[in-house]
Amino acid sequence: MTRPGEFPPMVVEAIWNRDRGYCALPGCVNPGLVRERRGEPFNGGWSIQHREARGAGGVKRNSARPHLVLPSNGVLLCGTGTTGCHGKVEAHRVPSDWGFSVSRHGVLRPAQVPIVHALHGRVFLDDDGGWELAA
Repeated sequence: MTRPGEFPPMVVEAIWNRDRGYCALPGCVNPGLVRERRGEPFNGGWSIQHREARGAGGVKRNSARPHLVLPSNGVLLCGTGTTGCHGKVEAHRVPSDWGFSVSRHGVLRPAQVPIVHALHGRVFLDDDGGWELAA
């Protein structure tokens, strides 16, 4: 069973397919990910970045934010929240205008904030697991 704030298996599959099994951060030195190594820190390990952070307590206490577990809020990154590109994003070592972090205090939802994606360029990620070019 999926815990509150975690991406359900169908959403993980949609994100994996959209990102084609590659780390989405431009300039990644180890972009190819291994599907069976989810949650591993190195050697093809990967995780999904919540572009808008769940925050302390996850979404259980914040049911007004159901968009947190939609494909537009997730992006494939190598490593974990402390290693690889996921660690870089979490440590704020990525330009803010690249769209890997979306303010949870803002008025825009992740689907409305473009991201600079390693494979697709500057795009909007949609809630169905797709993307479209940003103007």
